Formats: sequence, structure tokens, C-alpha cells
Amino acid sequence: MQQLPIHLFTIVLNGEPFIRYHIEMLQRLQIPWHWHIIEGVAELKHDTSWSLENGGKLPAHLHHEGRSRDGTSQYLDELQAQYPENISLYRKPPGEFWDGKREMVNAPLSTISSEVLLLQVDSDELWTAEQLTTLHEMFCNNPEKSAAWFWCWYFVGPELILSSRNCYAANPSYEWHRAWRFTPGSRWIAHEPPILQNSLGEDLGRKNPFSHFETEEAGLVFQHYSYVTEEQLLFKEQYYGYEDALKKWKELQEQNTFPVLLRDYFPWVKDSAVVEPVERFPLTPLAKRESSGWRFGNSVALPAAQSSKGESTVIEITTSQCPSIVIDGVYFAEEHRGIARVWQTLLEEWSQGPLRDQIVLLDRDRTAPSISGIRKRDIPGYDASDPLSDRALLESICQQEQAALFCSTYYTTPLSTPSVLHLYDMIPEHLGWNLNEPHWRQKRDAIEYASQIICISENTKADLHRFYPKIPPSQVIAVPIAYDQDRFTPASVKELMHFHQKYEIDKPYFLLVGPRLDYKNGQLLFDALSLFSAQHGYGVFCTGNDKGVAQYGRAKTGSEIYAGRLSEAELSAAYTGAVSLVFPSLYEGFGLPLIEAMACHCPVVAYPSAAAQEVAGEAALYASDPSSLCDALCEVQKPSTRRTLIRRGRDRIQRFSWQRCAQEWEEIFRRFVPEMNGDIQLKTHSDLTLPAG
Repeated sequence: MQQLPIHLFTIVLNGEPFIRYHIEMLQRLQIPWHWHIIEGVAELKHDTSWSLENGGKLPAHLHHEGRSRDGTSQYLDELQAQYPENISLYRKPPGEFWDGKREMVNAPLSTISSEVLLLQVDSDELWTAEQLTTLHEMFCNNPEKSAAWFWCWYFVGPELILSSRNCYAANPSYEWHRAWRFTPGSRWIAHEPPILQNSLGEDLGRKNPFSHFETEEAGLVFQHYSYVTEEQLLFKEQYYGYEDALKKWKELQEQNTFPVLLRDYFPWVKDSAVVEPVERFPLTPLAKRESSGWRFGNSVALPAAQSSKGESTVIEITTSQCPSIVIDGVYFAEEHRGIARVWQTLLEEWSQGPLRDQIVLLDRDRTAPSISGIRKRDIPGYDASDPLSDRALLESICQQEQAALFCSTYYTTPLSTPSVLHLYDMIPEHLGWNLNEPHWRQKRDAIEYASQIICISENTKADLHRFYPKIPPSQVIAVPIAYDQDRFTPASVKELMHFHQKYEIDKPYFLLVGPRLDYKNGQLLFDALSLFSAQHGYGVFCTGNDKGVAQYGRAKTGSEIYAGRLSEAELSAAYTGAVSLVFPSLYEGFGLPLIEAMACHCPVVAYPSAAAQEVAGEAALYASDPSSLCDALCEVQKPSTRRTLIRRGRDRIQRFSWQRCAQEWEEIFRRFVPEMNGDIQLKTHSDLTLPAG
């Protein structure tokens, strides 16, 4: 592996203090290395000409005769004198500028006469010797690889980093290309973004590179201290034309409630990049600001402490992080139906308590909601055709986040991290569906993998034990979900009028939430309405877009069918204005619409399933066939019956509290934090291994 030397190149102007980090790291390498340093001012041409449109300029106080004025020039002279065989320094004559950054990066290439591993390392981009050694091994073991992409920890303050991906400073389409397999004759044809073209005209960065996820899995995420000193902000404010950059940056440093959006402070940022304190992440900063200056290395300096002799000492520690809880937001990529509402509300509850700093929400294709206080991490969407790779990805993330526990909003799993499974229902098992379909095999695997299963009802818990008798009872608990007290309340007269006008509702209507002509049994309502002597005086509002339900209803009854995909505010209005909610589903895990309706003072008529009776109790009328449902629809319109059902419903929903639900989850989470629970034995999966690559 020693046949491939490492060559680094750095273009620099006023690189203090970070330029001083790299030499100590390079000295630790056991691989032949050479560092090419190109110093000076680059004219705002070619790749950086866009700065001129922003008002970018090169005032004299930024440089001294075209070179650094902060001590960098003197330091580089000393460095080259100390390491003449390993360091090459490239400069223009005093007073001259480089013809853009492209000329700077091309300056060393003619001096490289053999194949090397070429790395771009800006003065404020910090790597460890161990990382470069790993990267070198990867290139040596994979001679077909032409380059490598990387993620980075992007600092926007001494203690602040970006926690988001696929946005500013983490756009995988062009960030970060930092390593190439260089062969003589290759040239840079662009610097922003960097494009290295070989003698055949091939873009080495796109030819056959290591991907972001391959390098991340190998631990190759570097630290980029881009916006951490006032000098950096002043330079970018003038060179790039970032108006009021220093002022806005100072406002960000004074912020004390996180996460926040970077664009609220940096107006040149247009996307949803998120800023959070570095202390929330499993990361040891390689640069640490102290009262006396900056300290570099793999340890973090704590404030000075007094020794027994009264002497001031500095304590150095390695990374310490309270174990995190990784939650896969995979379901948010689906329709935002009941399950999505459940998880959003749980996350909102946890964001108000002690768990907020431990939770990491995995955002699949940027579909998860932004919840103040909850950190999100962007990851690719779920690929049903390659579940093993998805499990490997999740396990890699759990390791990076030092996760004590993994939870999924649906049925995804890692490879070995303990998992808590939220089990909603046993519908496919109960109704005899084909359990060999990939989706249901994934559910089975998640059940068998889980260290703890939380069922949303006693009904689901009982069915789980019926279909999976080998699951230990101690491993299963029922924690009822609840309704959102802020979102589901009786609508005002104004809201009702707006709802009726929007959907052109001109008749009293019965409400079907999420109706389908299968086990949801939507046809039962229409069969009952067909028995009405005055059936045409009633309409039916069907939420969702199942056209089959509307067609069946019109053909069966001739009634007016209203339909639409409703927002939560509209759904509250639909509940409030309905004659009743009709919930004919043959089987449910819980039946969230039942308590949402009761919260909106909407009477309920339901099929007498075990879940419906568990949730609604005596606060509903029950019917199982068209005739009895017809009777119930007549009964629910009587004023005395309506008053009784609404009163019972108000009392019933008091049993369902998101605060209590979140607290019960929190108690379960505590079992997975070793520091809090001694020697509790968990069901782990250490016999599973990550697939190669």
C-alpha cells in the first residue's frame, strides 16, 4: 500500500489559526506524504466571478502585497524551512495576484510525476491522521476507484454546526469532492466545484468514486471550520459580497434556542439548513477555542481546574455523549394519515422534555416535519427492493449517533442496535392476507427483531400474542395513543361555514373517515342508507380520494356524496358539522377517528369491533348489519341521544392523554440507557454483521 503516496494541496490567504493544525497531523502518518501550499490573493475571475455580482471586492487591507497579512506567510516560510522535502510553497511575486483560484490549484500539478492520492485540504478543513490512513487503504485496496466524496461537520460558530443534509454545505451533487487518484497529465478545469480531468478528458470525480455513504461508513467525515472567527466573516463579507455577514453571524452566536434555520441569519442561504450546538452530537471537535486561543487535537480542553497544590491544570477528555435515540421517520414519506399524526404528536411532546437532546429523527427524502428542539438527519428514502442495504445504513447511523435505542415509525430495523417497535395493528394476520409479500415479511422481521414492543391498544396486544405466541409477554406492553387537544376541538361557526362553502355541502351528512370497500367496510353505511324512507335528505362526506366508495354510494342510495382530502383543521370542521361519525371498520388496531370525533363533539356510530369498543366504550352506538345501522342512524339524531353521546364522549377522551402516552414511552426508553439502569439485559443482535461495503 505504500506505493501510492499522499499529496495534499491547500490554497490559502490569511489562514490563521487553522493552518497550524495540519503539520502535527501529517507528522503522524506512516505513508509518504507531500504538502503543496499555494498562498496569495486570487482575482475574482472564472469560478468565483459570481462574487462580483454580490459586490465582492479585494480591498487592500485583506492582504499585504498579494499575500497574507495575519502571520500566515511567516509561518509558511518557517514550515518549508523545517520540512524542505515534504512541503512545496507556491507564490506570485510580491504585489501580483493569481489569475483566479483555478490557476492556484493547477500550480503544483506539473511537479507531480507519478500516480498519487491527491487531496484538497483547505486551511480550515481538519482531518485526523487515522482518517487519512483509512482513506489511503481504501484507494489501495480498490484500484478501480477514481475519487471520493465526503460529508463534513460544517461549523458556523465555535460551538455550532449544521445538522442537516441535502442543503447548504451538504449538497451531495457537488459537495464534498476532496480526494482523487491523480495521474500525470491531469488538470483542473474548475475549482468551484473542483473538477479534475485526466489526460483522456475524463472527469475523475464522476468516473468511479467512493460515495458519500461509503466514506461515512468508514468514518471519513471531516470537520470544516468555515464560519468560526470574526476574521473569517469579515473576509467573506468583502471578498464574496455577503452583506452584513459578521453582524448576522454574531446574532446567530447569541441564539440560545435550537435548532434554528441558517437562512434566518445568513441571507445568502436559501434552503432549510439547520443549525444546532455541537454538544448534541457524537463529535469531538478537532479545534477548540479557549481564553488563551485555539487548541488543536483529538481531545477537548475543559476549563482549568485547581490541583491539590493549588496549581492550575488542564483536563483533557475524549468524546462523551449521552446515548441517543434514533427514530426513523420513514412513515412521513407516505400519506400523512393517522400514523403520521401519532408520531408528530409524540415528537412534539418529547421536544418539551428531557428527551429532546437525545432524539435524532431520520428524515427520509426531507418528508419529516420540523419540530422545534428535535434534531433531524437527512437520509435516503426507503428502497423496498434492497432492504438489507437499508438495514446496514440504519445500523451505520446508529453507530455514528452512539444510539442506545432505535425506533421506527413503521417496520424498518437496523442490524444490531436494540429496537422498540410501535405496533399499530394485526390487520393482515387477522384478515388472512398473503404474509409472504415483502411488506408483511418486513413487519414480521421487525416484530421478531424488537427488544420491546409497544402496542397501541390491548386489542392489538392480544392479537400479537395470538399470532406470535413465542414473543415473551414481558416484552410487550399496551400504551394507548390519544388525540391532539390543540388540533381537534369543536369548530367555530365561521369555520363550519367556510367548510360547507368550500365543499358545497347543502345537506345534513354522515362522515366516513378513510373509507374503503374492504375491511374498512364503507359499504355498510350505504347499505343502511338505502333502507331509509327519506334517504335523499342525507349526504355522506368521505375523506380521502377513494372514487370507488363514492361510486358505490351514489349507485346504492342516490345520496349526495361529498369527498376531499382534508387538512386537520378541515377534519375538525367535518367532525363538528356531521350528523355523526360512522365508523364501520371490521378491524382496527385502535381507531383514532373515534376519539377525534368525540373531541369535536361529534356523536359516534361504530361497528362493534374489539378496538372500537375498547376506545369508545359507552360513548358510541354500535351496529353490525344494515338494519341495525339504519336504526342507529335514526337514533343518533334524537336530541336526547345526541346530548348523552356527546357528554359521554367528552368524559371518555379524558382517558387518552398524549402527555401520559409520551411519559410511558419515556419510561421504556430509560431501560435502554445503561447509565440509568445498571445491568439490565437487553435483547441484542450481535450475531448479525454488516455486509461488506
